[in-house]
Amino acid sequence: MSHPHHAENLLIPITKVEPCAYCGKEAHYVEISFETPICSPECAKQIWKEYVDTQLSRKFKPVHPDK
Repeated sequence: MSHPHHAENLLIPITKVEPCAYCGKEAHYVEISFETPICSPECAKQIWKEYVDTQLSRKFKPVHPDK
């Protein structure tokens, strides 16, 4: 199942340049859902992809009651 990521709608400009939370380049935006500096919509999409993948792996993690 594919999840659309509309990250460019979640970026707001910032006045203080900080390193991008994903790639480390100069970030001129903050991704408002994660409140993290982001340099581009592409990096924001990658942050969302990692988040979704992490949530899915938690949701479908095998449970071993005997351990």
